[in-house]
Formats: sequence, C-alpha cells, structure tokens
Amino acid sequence: MPKAAHRLRWILSLATAVLLAGQVRAEVGIVTEAPGDDVQTVKTDRGWMVPYTETIPGTDATFEMVPVPGGFVHQDVGAEGEEPALVEVELPPYWIGKTEVTWAEYRPYMDLNQAYAQIQQLATLEADGDAAAAIQKAPHLAKKLSMKRAVDAATIEVDAVTAPTALYDPSSTYESGEEPELPAVTMTPFAARQYTKWLSSLVGRDYRLPSEAEWFRAAAADDYAEPADLDAVAWYTDNADYVAHPVGEKEPNAWGLYDMLGNAAELVLDGVYAEGREAPSGRRLTWAEAVAWPRKGDGRIAKGGFYDAEADTVTLTARLVTEDSDWKASDPNLPASPWWYTDFPATGVGFRVVRPLDPIPDDIRAKVWDAEEESVARAVTERLREGRGKLGPIGADLPAVLQELGSPEVKKLMK
Repeated sequence: MPKAAHRLRWILSLATAVLLAGQVRAEVGIVTEAPGDDVQTVKTDRGWMVPYTETIPGTDATFEMVPVPGGFVHQDVGAEGEEPALVEVELPPYWIGKTEVTWAEYRPYMDLNQAYAQIQQLATLEADGDAAAAIQKAPHLAKKLSMKRAVDAATIEVDAVTAPTALYDPSSTYESGEEPELPAVTMTPFAARQYTKWLSSLVGRDYRLPSEAEWFRAAAADDYAEPADLDAVAWYTDNADYVAHPVGEKEPNAWGLYDMLGNAAELVLDGVYAEGREAPSGRRLTWAEAVAWPRKGDGRIAKGGFYDAEADTVTLTARLVTEDSDWKASDPNLPASPWWYTDFPATGVGFRVVRPLDPIPDDIRAKVWDAEEESVARAVTERLREGRGKLGPIGADLPAVLQELGSPEVKKLMK
C-alpha cells in the first residue's frame, strides 16, 4: 500500500482510539420509571429505554430515535442464489432512527469540507508564526479557545474525520429534490460510516449503521410478516411517481418506525459474500459475529427497497447490492469519489442510524466508522493530497469552532 494510504489508516485508527475519550456519556433515552403504555419502551437493568430526540449540535437539525427490544432473528449466510442457510443471531436492545437520515441532518456534515479548509489554513498560518503574531496584536483572538484547539488538533491530525468533496453533479444527487425533509441519498458506505463517526463525536453517544440483522428486526417489528398493504407503508414504483418523498408520510410499523420499506433503500454494515459464509453451529451469534464485514471487492447491502423499486424488491428480506463501477459510471474523476455515487439506482440509496445500548467495543470502532478496505483508503488519500477532500478534527468543540470561523476577526486573519 502507498505510504500515504498507510498514513491515512494510521490517522483514522488513532482518531478512532481517542474519539470520545474523557467524554461523559449521558444516559439520554433511559428513564428510571416506566412510562405509559402509549410509549414504545424497552426494559433493561438500567431502566426503560424510551424514544428521544437528538439535536445535531450547532444546528437546528433534529432526529428521533426509537428503542427496539433485544431478541433473536435468523439471518441467511448461504451463497447467493442457493437455498437459505440460516443462523440465529442474538441482538441486545438498541435505538434506531425513526426515519431515514434526511438532508437536514446530512448537510452539516457536507459543509465540513469548507470549514476544514479554513481550519487547515489557520493551522498553516500558525505554523508560519502568522497566527501567533496576529493574536499578539489582537488579544481578543486569544479568547477563541475552541478555534485554538481546532487548529492544534488539525496540526497533529487527531480526532479526524473526512469531509466529503462537493457534489460533482448535484442534479443527479438531487433528482428527487433537496428539501430538508427528504431522505439523503447517493453517499457511499464509507461516507455514511464517516457521518456516524462525526455524529458520535459531536453528541458523545455512539451511532453507527445497523447490521442487516438489526435492520431486519426493526423493520419486521412484532410479527415478522410482510405488510398486508404495501401502499400504506411504502413509497415504491407503483405510487411514488419516480421520486423520493418527505420522510414519515406513510404509516409506521408496529414499533413506530417510518419508511423501513420504500422511499430510500438503507445501507447496512454488511457486505455480500457470493460464496456464502461458514457459521458456528450449535450456538447463537452475537450481532458483530453475524455481520458479513466487507472484504475487498464485496458489494454492500442496502435494505428495504426505494421509490423506484418493484414491489417484489420492497420486502423485509430483499437486498440491493452496491455496484461501484456502475453506480459511479458518470464520475469523471480518477479514482472515482470515495464519498459519492453518481448514477441510478444510487439516487435511491440512503441510510438510517442505530445507537447501541452499550458503547461500540473498542476493537470494532474502526470497522464501523472508517475505510473498510485498502482501495477506499487509497482513494481518500489521493483526494486529500489533491486538496479535494478534507481531513479535520471533530469533537464537542466543533460547533463553537464553526461559529468562530464566521467571525469578522477570523475572516480578516485568513485574507
């Protein structure tokens, strides 16, 4: 692997190791007394898990999380096109997004590209001594402690997340529109993972993509049966008029989750092993053991179907498998963007987030948040070298940093 790719892997591994270190994890979403029967709850030894609303710090964007009880599901680990080979997966309780991630939620992450460029500019000034001299002449700048910490973090590249490049062809990405309440789409699995890493750092709680088993349990709810009336719960080719719709317009499932089927297909952690997988017999798998962690060249799974999918693919068990070469066919860049797809059906592929009851284990943080294969790491490294992608610091200070970047004093300093 090129030295730059090794360096990127080291940076992201270091960032993963220190991410959230020292932050206090508030038990948001847990209450000590049982709520009323009209609230979706899950009882645990720490209290009752309840729905809650998360606000993305520094923005007006909010999203709702709904608890899903732990339990058992059967997952197919057999070869594609052959008889199912089922294993039993034991899932602890977790929260999952009430809806798919919307543009209102995803745009602040997209906006990091410009913000990180400014932070890097300040870091360069400081390395040359200009920023220090400017602060001596303007003592009020020294009060911008969040900015100072961000510049220092950018210099040593700790707590790093990559910001996506600007869209090559917005007309493709925004085929259904770009209204805040529409599901965000066309991001790659890598970009979706980095979004969850960024979000986790901002709020001090672990978010990630769901596993396929977790997605299935949330979508199937109580009865594990396909919906009797697909039109009532899903936007698909028969009723969507070939575009995505604002989230939450159809009927929810039994656990209060919207658009689990249709509207946007939802990326999960799993890849597809065409040859199937061997699974331990005689015992249940943990959620992490059951994940088909992607390998080089494996397609990634998106679940639930989307607005232009046929009814027989808008089901609990159907999979839409990513095809990078086809889905990036219109991207003129070499290598193609590691953050964005450009072609149908990626215009109907988004994601929803999960928050596990317990923090993500340290040994798989990099797996759920960062580049999962060397080719992605190389593509990201190339973008960073060219200045098109950005690698920047994240953490609780970030909203204050972004606010300070817009101050007249800092703008003057960067002229």
